[in-house]
Amino acid sequence: LTKTKTKEATNTKPNGSAMAADLVDVIFLDIDGVLLPFGGIRDDHFRKSDDPPSTADGSIFPDRTMDALTSLLRRIRDISPTNGDGTMMKHNQPLASGNPVLVLSSTWRARPEFVEDILSSFRAYASSSSREGLLEEEEDAKSSSSASQTWESHMEKFFDITDPNFHATRHDEIYKWVNANNAAVIVAAKKNDTSKKFTVRSWIALDDEDLVNVEGGRVSRDAMQHAVRTESSVGLTMRDVGVGIRLAEKQINDFHDGNSP
Repeated sequence: LTKTKTKEATNTKPNGSAMAADLVDVIFLDIDGVLLPFGGIRDDHFRKSDDPPSTADGSIFPDRTMDALTSLLRRIRDISPTNGDGTMMKHNQPLASGNPVLVLSSTWRARPEFVEDILSSFRAYASSSSREGLLEEEEDAKSSSSASQTWESHMEKFFDITDPNFHATRHDEIYKWVNANNAAVIVAAKKNDTSKKFTVRSWIALDDEDLVNVEGGRVSRDAMQHAVRTESSVGLTMRDVGVGIRLAEKQINDFHDGNSP
């Protein structure tokens, strides 16, 4: 994969005013086998009669996979990047901390009503009172915000979706989006004529499909730096979250150190 380096943090509008570029840390999200396990024993099988429900009221996803995704969002947000000299400053300016965004890569993207089911489940989970103060098993104690705060910028719409009209291997569907967005991209805002510019600083893909060993005998070595493969019958776990954090943090630090590909 050939990427175009775009480290500029600002752009200039026709009238000469500066327009800031958001650095985004993309999480490609599959649904089946990631948030929604299949082929295994239902979570309710292990629940005692006096335990709270294993799925928030109004959500279609088990709390445990949503807890893991919440942890991932929090911990990427809390990444404090460093550059080559080990500092968190460049040109006397602080480096931007993590900025996770969700790009839907699941086949669910092809049906608008399915996309809304996902988002409504996010909202149900975030509003569930039982989710406040959770995730005690998180390694990073500073990730203490409530579930509703963590999900505030993710539960009304996705940052983007992969092409709903392009159906190939999941690897190729994701890389089609990556190739189309490997430079700073200007996205027209819907409510007015202003534009928003973003640069993909890092990306990881949560999927139960093998993104490294692709159909047809292809081996994608680049995908090794981005793929977080889940077990279909289990879904996203805290161990998977740890893998994702390590991959994202390395890419973020490489970006600011000038070592990104």
